[in-house]
Amino acid sequence: MKFGIVDLFAGPGGLDIAATIMKGEGVESIGVEWDDATRATRAAAGLLTTDVKDVAELGPCDPSVYEATVLTGGPPCQSFSVAGNREGHQALEDVKRLATRLMGHEDEASFDVAWKEVKDETDAMSDNRTGFVLQPLRWIMEAELKRKRPYKVIVLEQVPTVLPVWNHFAELLRGAGYAAEAHVLHTEDFGVPQTRRRAVLIAQHDPKNVRRRVLFPEATHQRYRKGAVRLPPRDAAQKESLFDDVKPWVSMGDALAGTRKTEFVMVSNYGSGGDPKKRGRRESGEPAPTVTGKVRRNRLYNLRKDSAGEIVLSPEDALERLSPREAGLLQSFPAEYPWQSTDVAQQIGNAIPPRLSLHILSVALFNKPPRKEWYEQLEKWSPKDKASQATTPTASVPSAPPQVSAPSRSSASGRPLTGASAKISAK
Repeated sequence: MKFGIVDLFAGPGGLDIAATIMKGEGVESIGVEWDDATRATRAAAGLLTTDVKDVAELGPCDPSVYEATVLTGGPPCQSFSVAGNREGHQALEDVKRLATRLMGHEDEASFDVAWKEVKDETDAMSDNRTGFVLQPLRWIMEAELKRKRPYKVIVLEQVPTVLPVWNHFAELLRGAGYAAEAHVLHTEDFGVPQTRRRAVLIAQHDPKNVRRRVLFPEATHQRYRKGAVRLPPRDAAQKESLFDDVKPWVSMGDALAGTRKTEFVMVSNYGSGGDPKKRGRRESGEPAPTVTGKVRRNRLYNLRKDSAGEIVLSPEDALERLSPREAGLLQSFPAEYPWQSTDVAQQIGNAIPPRLSLHILSVALFNKPPRKEWYEQLEKWSPKDKASQATTPTASVPSAPPQVSAPSRSSASGRPLTGASAKISAK
């Protein structure tokens, strides 16, 4: 079966690069992305990107994405990153209420009225970015009512605080003929050398069996916990076993072995709120803390401990901070990924890890784990000759080629109120 993916808020290609690895199985993707610098990275990687940059200005009937059978996306999350306070909680409740208003329509006219009302309300909010997360529902409804062909599979991902929204979406999608579930996944469970949690929704069109179980990826690697002992490496016989147990977590040292030859410690500001006493420390034998757009602020030192086994940080042990290539490796991007422009840390921090994407897409599309060779293909991926592929995607209409272009370097116009990718490091 052929799977043409349209990836909303596509970023630098964390999901799309995984899709290229699965091309032999009939998978290909085209992304919608607002930011010019991020589009430059996608172009250098040879990834398909629509000429229209704003998700809100496109829809499933556009020739560039008309044949797509799969909808994916990671809408920006600023409104929900503070879900523990009153504003964040209210944003979650607003989205759930407005999502209900968008679903269940039986004709175009009724839906168009509802969408206009919803858009007017979200545009008027103090943080109008709250409406971003409703864009996938617009695409889903327009695919059914206007294109007359629903998506076969839907995959949405976000920060864990959005799980209540995804659960609500899942219930609404069951009413639209989908088997749907949402769960929080831990990236290190799938061989990503970083601890990061993502709320993931998977929906499969199955009108006669909407209450059935939806398969989610099963962990292949050890879960990291502070103070936990890493599982021992497996011998050759174990590596060849058809009945592999969970592998040890993948560490920073594993991922950066090509550039960091000695043991080190990383000091991270993530989650510290600027309080030096809360700055996390991870040794090179552990996964990295969550990689954000501020990853360059993380400090690295040669690993030294005192007689009591406590880490000692000394100025003379300071090391060069992470390069863009190294930060990408900690997100499981290939070493040769062609990061472009000056905001690379932001691009990397906003991306979904490609290795996690392999697991999610394989289960969502094929109901089975990734093929083992795909991991090696992802690791060894190179941009050589990839640019020539960015011309004729699976998700195009033969008589109307997709609108794909290299990005413009300027962006003088203001960002639209809905649809534009405005992700920040909190994602």
